[in-house]
Amino acid sequence: MKQIIFISIFIFWDYLCFGTTTFVNTDSLQRRISLFGTMLPQEKVYLHLDNTCYFVGDTIWYKGYVTRSDKGTLTNLSKILYVELLTPDGILVERQQLEMPNGTANGAFVLTDSLYAGYYELRAYTRWMLNFGQYEHPHAQWSEDAFYNKEMAKDFFRDYEKLYSRVFPVYDKPKETGHYTKDMTLRPLRRYFKARKGKPELELKFYPEGGNLVSGTDCNVALELNTEEGEHLENVEIDILDPQGRKITKTRTGNRGRCTFLLNNVGTQEEYKAVFQYKGYDYEVKLPEVEEEGIALQVRQDTLLRIELQRSEGLTDFPEGLALQVMAQGVPQTLQHIDFGDKRKTNVTIPLNELHTGVNQITVFDGKGQIYADRLCFVNRHDYDSAKIDIHGIEPQYEPFAPVTLNLKLQDIQDTATSVSLAVRDRATEEQTYDNGTMLTEMMLASEIKGFVENPGYYFEADDSMHRRDLDLLLMVQGWRRYEWKEMAGIETFALQHLPERQQNLTGSVNLTYNLYPDNEPGEDAWITPLMQENKDLTVPVKFYTTEKCNWKYRNKDLQDLYGSLIKRLDKEVNIFASFAQGNQSLNLMQKTTNGHFHIITPKFYEACIVDLTGTTNGGKAAGFTEQYKKGYDDEEQYPNYYVKLDPFYPKFTQPYGFYQDLIFNKTDSGYTPQDSSTFFNRRLPVVNISNKRNGLRKLDLDKPAVVMDAYEAFNLISDYGLNGGKHDWRTFSRQLAFATVGDMGLDRRYLIQEQYDGKPLNLKINQGTDYRKALKKHKWDVQIEVPTAPDYSNSKEIMKKYRLLRYLDKIYIYTDYAPREQGCWKYAQDNQPEVIIDYRLFPNDGYQRTYRDRHYVLRGYAVCEDFYSPDYSRKPLPDTKDYRRTLLWIPEVKFDEKGEATVRLFNNSKQTVISVEAEGITGKGRPIVWKSDKTYESKELNKP
Repeated sequence: MKQIIFISIFIFWDYLCFGTTTFVNTDSLQRRISLFGTMLPQEKVYLHLDNTCYFVGDTIWYKGYVTRSDKGTLTNLSKILYVELLTPDGILVERQQLEMPNGTANGAFVLTDSLYAGYYELRAYTRWMLNFGQYEHPHAQWSEDAFYNKEMAKDFFRDYEKLYSRVFPVYDKPKETGHYTKDMTLRPLRRYFKARKGKPELELKFYPEGGNLVSGTDCNVALELNTEEGEHLENVEIDILDPQGRKITKTRTGNRGRCTFLLNNVGTQEEYKAVFQYKGYDYEVKLPEVEEEGIALQVRQDTLLRIELQRSEGLTDFPEGLALQVMAQGVPQTLQHIDFGDKRKTNVTIPLNELHTGVNQITVFDGKGQIYADRLCFVNRHDYDSAKIDIHGIEPQYEPFAPVTLNLKLQDIQDTATSVSLAVRDRATEEQTYDNGTMLTEMMLASEIKGFVENPGYYFEADDSMHRRDLDLLLMVQGWRRYEWKEMAGIETFALQHLPERQQNLTGSVNLTYNLYPDNEPGEDAWITPLMQENKDLTVPVKFYTTEKCNWKYRNKDLQDLYGSLIKRLDKEVNIFASFAQGNQSLNLMQKTTNGHFHIITPKFYEACIVDLTGTTNGGKAAGFTEQYKKGYDDEEQYPNYYVKLDPFYPKFTQPYGFYQDLIFNKTDSGYTPQDSSTFFNRRLPVVNISNKRNGLRKLDLDKPAVVMDAYEAFNLISDYGLNGGKHDWRTFSRQLAFATVGDMGLDRRYLIQEQYDGKPLNLKINQGTDYRKALKKHKWDVQIEVPTAPDYSNSKEIMKKYRLLRYLDKIYIYTDYAPREQGCWKYAQDNQPEVIIDYRLFPNDGYQRTYRDRHYVLRGYAVCEDFYSPDYSRKPLPDTKDYRRTLLWIPEVKFDEKGEATVRLFNNSKQTVISVEAEGITGKGRPIVWKSDKTYESKELNKP
């Protein structure tokens, strides 16, 4: 089966790349899109979590479900799932690689005590998913010079439109065991930014149905009004004016700040505008420009999907034909040929039973592949309404340590491929957030549209006119196209970079290395250049133990500035020798590069595995490994023959949180009625208390680092990103580390970096009487260097030499008041420039580690997840027994018998408890399973067998 899948993909890829690019009619485009959708289906991910919120010290238990878009069933393409835990600031805590033999995998993250509270994010994807929705992450032009070559810079700045994400609150570790209060102490930052005063910044965006305002047609337009932070503004009246300032229509924002209005007979080259008032301020926003030629589209739905098309007056001839296609899950559902004749309007009706339940994409196009109109709509055939599972046996309340017995039954016992996970938790410590999607809402809706969908269950509560209207508005304003029509039709190039990952592998490249500039002894004179002096005719020697001669030039120089002229392209293929070692087992592999790249299938391994990579032109396996371990292989100061690197394909950037993504339900929201919180230890959970010092600009708090990295892993990271030439250079290490962790901050100027050594900055030892600290701080130059002002501190030459070598470096602590998740935010504009502190920590007690000339990794294999612990209180527990579990039971895979039934037994914690039961999964036929005991849209009443 695996060979069939890969052969099919290769054949289709060959056809896609080298097949005909000239199309004569719409039918040929339809066939090509259909072939693309079935041969290159996308994958979708959903994570079911054991709880709705967590506390520092908790464990997050999760199960991942991966489906294929064309069938909706669990995938048979990818066999590896990646799940990442990200901090509120957008910094990676841990990445897990999960073995996924049948489209599902489960794992766990520990929220260690070193972490801080806040809204954390889980992100999940397969490598195959990274082929789709790519774009270039915004960055400053200068930052590309930080890389070995342009290709590595392009790889680094590759970003993705849509990856699965789940955001949830993490509260402070309870001060008293078992007393779960909602205190959230955020990571201390150097600056606190107060809300801006004066006229509020608002965002009013327009979305013409079909994509454009078309001259001479009647155009339906959706709009969305939000604050700058993304808060929806409801009940705001908006007037639409023509170019002469006459009011032609008006509308009022409704649910989630959205509404529509109709522009009749849109004028040629007219400039329409919207005006409204908010908090006593006047606003005026222009509508999109009018297109002289095009087709306007309006969609209505009852028992049929009714589509009205209206062309502009000058658009009369379609020699290659005109057609309307409806596509769902990347697969065409129907094709209707369009003939306006001598009329400007025509209608298309499609029976709903010909379409797929879920988001459908309507596209109007001609035989050349030009798109005239497109739009998303939701079709509901009610074939997903039932829960697919029943759960009985839930009591209204349980006494301490009481047994709990749940009876589960599948509704379709013939569907033996069903996969279900089950969570039982204490309802008193749950949290209701806007990020509350389920398997159903994710697969049917959220994965198909752009951005975050708050409280998506609202759209599935009822199939009435109000909910259908709100759902349609959602699709009009957040209608990102998951399936790129022109790429699928072959009109635009589609780059297939990754095959479905079936087994563990290493992909990388080989490049030529270069010699670093000579080093010096610590304590030698370093010279401040005239640029950094107020007196530009004078240079003054300054002796300090931090850099070598002319060190200042390194501070503002990137890789291309320093070594660009020395970097050459690889001119011949190289043999790559890979050695794997785990415990007392080892394996050696050899492969010759192709165009400087290698792809090695590795042995299957779990947890940590040592991997050594060497590039050489020596032939033969034996000779190659002799080269790998010849004299000097364990000396990091020796130069490798080649710069060998792995190519990190992982997403490197995080998306900013939407307004509702890190917000708790604290009022009645449209479509949601918050439940009363229960009591825990006879007291009500208080309102979330977010604490942080808020006194403007202050000294950066060094109590909580943003990142703690192993020094050798940090070197490997920047080497694999392409930020060096494969050899450690302490003079540029700090800037490379800062770039690898916080990027360029989206700034056109370089930001300030300070070095510390085991928590202490080095003291500048001035040879003359002038206080150059003040002079340097006062003077404005392009390069910004932190001049330490701490008490005098200097190390011996022997100690300072240790900081230059990876051999003696243990950890690196990175402190910053910048949050990568907020790149581009107004908070970092003008003088509000963040700073970064790199603190190097030596091994304690004169310790050291082995370091190597060639690439040496400790790679993480498949993550191993322990079973969830569920205590047995069948024998009466001792009187002093305390059980503070919030998640009472987590089963990632419920085992059903041949009748589709399962019985689950567990015991309550040590208090009176109302439990919450949640089952999620998917049937073998691709039907989502969602069952919750609380009264939400998928709810079932509490019941007994």
